[in-house]
Amino acid sequence: MNIKIKDVVTLSDDIRYAVVSKVNYENNVYYYLAEINNVTNIKFLVENKERNSLVEVEDKELIQKLLPLFVNKTKGKLNLDS
Repeated sequence: MNIKIKDVVTLSDDIRYAVVSKVNYENNVYYYLAEINNVTNIKFLVENKERNSLVEVEDKELIQKLLPLFVNKTKGKLNLDS
């Protein structure tokens, strides 16, 4: 998958999300997405390489591990005015 930070994707719920961050952790690619029209609606997804799709991460402990990685990855990179 060639999804980058700041890309906009539409998920199966027909809602458009901005890619806030993307990290590689333990040989998996994870995404932090926020809905375009409601930034409080966020999703954490992982690439399913076999199906070439994204799957929602529901493991709260894993999300807690990923959050600092997402922040470090995007620190200073997001400029929403451009």
